Amino acid sequence: MHRRWPLHRRIWYPPRRSGEHGLLFSALVGVGLALAVICWISGQLRPVLSAMATAKVTNVINQTISQSVSEYIEEHNLTYQDFITLEKDSSGRITAMTSNMAALNRLRTDLLDQVVNTVDCMDTGPLTIPFGNLTGLSILSGRGLGIPVDIVTAGSTTADFENAFSEAGINQTHHQIMLNFSVNVEILLPGENLPLDITVPVCVAETIIVGSVPDTYLQLKNS
Repeated sequence: MHRRWPLHRRIWYPPRRSGEHGLLFSALVGVGLALAVICWISGQLRPVLSAMATAKVTNVINQTISQSVSEYIEEHNLTYQDFITLEKDSSGRITAMTSNMAALNRLRTDLLDQVVNTVDCMDTGPLTIPFGNLTGLSILSGRGLGIPVDIVTAGSTTADFENAFSEAGINQTHHQIMLNFSVNVEILLPGENLPLDITVPVCVAETIIVGSVPDTYLQLKNS
């Protein structure tokens, strides 16, 4: 009789190549380096981006408000005499300064509405930061590929009157009626919300007063 031996299946395993380990290690190193570069760029980009965004938004808001006030005053032909009345005695000496608060408050309301609408619709446009600015080296500042960044602003606006007196010569005083706009803006940057308070003083009327200014006069106040 023939003895039957059990058959054993042989399982073939492909030989492991040392190159695969090398590729995996290289991939991990590459990912690590990429993350390190991203973190470095982010750290360099954030302060530069914040500074550039702050400067640009501040400049745009200043120009926008100044232009809006100038156009409104020119359109309505407003002058210093529309807001302030100088009372004089028989010798021509100024005895009192009276403010037309109705006209001033109407001016403040109209300008504030106009400025709020303008700021809400304001388009600061995209920022482009040269890559050389991220290095911190002055020699590379303004050089390299531009990195575009979009800025969106949202905020609120208030306005208050203020008197400003300054010497304009011998026995002369320069009087300005200032309207100080306070704009609270939030700049929406990638991964960061940057709050910003901007004050824009605008002269709405002015004159040169010849003679001494009364020690007491009606202060400009908001009703």
